[in-house]
Amino acid sequence: MLAALPSRPLTVRTTDDAGIALLDAWAVVADIVTFYQERIANEGFLRTATERRSVLELARAIGYELHPGVAASTYLAFTVETAPGAPASAIVARGTKVRSIPGQNQRPQTFETSEEITALAERNELRLRRHRPQIITRGLERLYLRGVDTGLRPGDAILVVGDERRDQPGSERWDFRLLRSVEPLPSSSPDEPSTTLVTWDIGLGMARQRPAQPATQNVQVYAFRLRAALFGHNAPAWRTMPDNIRARYAGEDHENVTEWPSFELPGPGQDPVIDLDAAYAAIMPGSWLVLQRPGYKELYRVTRADLAAREDFGITGKTTRLRLDAEKHLSWFGIRATAVYAQTEQLELADEPITDPVAGPRLALDRTVPLDKGRPLIVTGTTEDKHTVTEVVRIADVTDGGTATAVTLESRLSRPLDTESVRILGNVVAATHGEATEEVLGSGDGSATHRRFTLAKPDLTHVSATSPRGVVSTLVVRLDDVAWVQTPSLFLAGPHDASYVVRIDDGGRATVVFGDGERGARLPSRQENIRAVYRSGIGPEGNVEAGALSLLQQRPLGIGAVSNPLPAAGGTASEQLEDARGNAPLTVSTLDRVVSLRDHEDFARAFGGIAKARATALWGGAAFFVHVTVAAPEGAEVDAATLGRLRVALDEARDRTHDVRIESYVPAAFGVAVAVLADGAFVAETVRRDVGDALRTAYAFDRRGFAQPVTAVEVLTAVQGVRGVVAANLVALHPVGTLPGVEEVIVAHEARVDATGVTPAELLLVDPGAVMVTEMAP
Repeated sequence: MLAALPSRPLTVRTTDDAGIALLDAWAVVADIVTFYQERIANEGFLRTATERRSVLELARAIGYELHPGVAASTYLAFTVETAPGAPASAIVARGTKVRSIPGQNQRPQTFETSEEITALAERNELRLRRHRPQIITRGLERLYLRGVDTGLRPGDAILVVGDERRDQPGSERWDFRLLRSVEPLPSSSPDEPSTTLVTWDIGLGMARQRPAQPATQNVQVYAFRLRAALFGHNAPAWRTMPDNIRARYAGEDHENVTEWPSFELPGPGQDPVIDLDAAYAAIMPGSWLVLQRPGYKELYRVTRADLAAREDFGITGKTTRLRLDAEKHLSWFGIRATAVYAQTEQLELADEPITDPVAGPRLALDRTVPLDKGRPLIVTGTTEDKHTVTEVVRIADVTDGGTATAVTLESRLSRPLDTESVRILGNVVAATHGEATEEVLGSGDGSATHRRFTLAKPDLTHVSATSPRGVVSTLVVRLDDVAWVQTPSLFLAGPHDASYVVRIDDGGRATVVFGDGERGARLPSRQENIRAVYRSGIGPEGNVEAGALSLLQQRPLGIGAVSNPLPAAGGTASEQLEDARGNAPLTVSTLDRVVSLRDHEDFARAFGGIAKARATALWGGAAFFVHVTVAAPEGAEVDAATLGRLRVALDEARDRTHDVRIESYVPAAFGVAVAVLADGAFVAETVRRDVGDALRTAYAFDRRGFAQPVTAVEVLTAVQGVRGVVAANLVALHPVGTLPGVEEVIVAHEARVDATGVTPAELLLVDPGAVMVTEMAP
């Protein structure tokens, strides 16, 4: 302005001149107006606003409020006292408080149960049925017998027979076996019987020329305690006898006789009686007997047993005369070559141990236990690779078998577990972070508008829900004992609508705001008629470790202990301004109506407890389906409860013509090593530290997206952008778990369908401990 003035009208240009002073003052005004005009313009746009009020008001203009965060949740397992005289059940009321034992630099956190349950002592800990009746099948090569004092040794003979052979002497449904091994299995628990495992080489039903089915009806096992021979097995050879002896037994035609006369067992139509080589008083009527010659054996039942003496075949001795239940094939057995297995003793069959891994959905318990459909259970056990797995399941159906209960779960277990290791906790109830409180907010005044009341305790608890935002407040405000309704905004409220809104400041304090009589009703004028019931406690502080929740503030009668076998999860902090810049537009991008893949992503990202989402269309073999990969804040895995609620909310907002699957992401990590040359004007150690920090920041959770690869070029670009770096050389870039090397590109996969099923998308992050920065030689 001074330069534009003509020189003649002004005789001076000093600052005390009135004209010059006016121009200076106007320049100041213009500068101030310009400054505030710029600020006003910046604060009018979400991406450039810097004031919290600006961001809040801009977001509220499209119906968006900063997300209040989510309270952590877990499941508590209660143990009922089992001491003599203690009650067999206990009532755990809704809102029962359980406090955590804090660790180093932690504060105790309070959780409250979400519903009332009746805990039973018999549901403290359930076990699976670890034994089952043995099923005799063709090809079976082992049996479990009750007890460890069976008296069996390898090489002993046993018989497996049932009603088929008892009722029909000609039946072939029986098996005779010589034992290969005998293994006593003493019980390790007073509740479990000791057993003996016996094995043999040839499976049941497989030893005959024509394989047959083994016995299956009322199967019994017998041990043969005696191995004997037939009378005459040791008779002198006929051909060595003198002629006078042979003539005495065979007559004049003895030259044509090759064996002792009657040196054979009874044939068809003859009385089935045999003599053994000695007196065996322990052979009783009703016992079994097996005759065996090379390549053939036959089973008989003893109907009569007598001790006798016999003189024949040139020998004399005491015998055991046995009458058998059939003459079938007796004549097939030669006296010399036949072995006799007799004196049977019945062995009691034991239940066999269940060694198959249990994966559900059906779980057979070892006893009868009262259980309800829809109730949660906590299952813990070890996998084949000895990893301990603990998970929450829900009962879909209960079957009472008379002696034991079987439950059918709503889904299979996440991993197969060793049956012996499985423990099931039955007194389980859901609990969420936060401690209930009740207070008087103040008095109503019908003459005032927009009355505001701040809650005494900060961190108003919001729990996960199936609403589009994924949370619901625990605050209940009553006026004259009548509950008013919390709404996101009073804009659509009528003059008589009993509504209010809640505003949360940066310190976590919640303020209740009522209407003005035009948008939302005014408060009725009464003394201390405004009461609030709410819970205080929210955020990641509630994500306590497994076993941390064990202190009952008020112990219910009959309850001995409580614990959380699973860590609490799902607790997320309230949304910050920077988060709102990106999340606020999600409100109008879907309008609670999900159609496209982008809509699936936006809806999931706006849901409480979800920080990242990626939707992919995949072919399921018969039709396409949408797979949504999600991640919790700070890269945590999204817990199953949040996934379930997100699925319900998404189903209400989308078109269900296609299936949707939602899973937590697959974490992937890479390592990087660089050598840098620092500018001589900088401290080299500081430059290297800054390079490491820059890499950890550039490839941290907040900066990365699903299926986003990492390239050597971008790594070097990030390093070169650090102040003080003159040159850099990439020494290593590789996925964690592989040999160090320099890969030009590390790929992060999208969600995909392969031979193993559906795999969620990967999120490739740098391993902070695998970042190495060294000095480059100039």
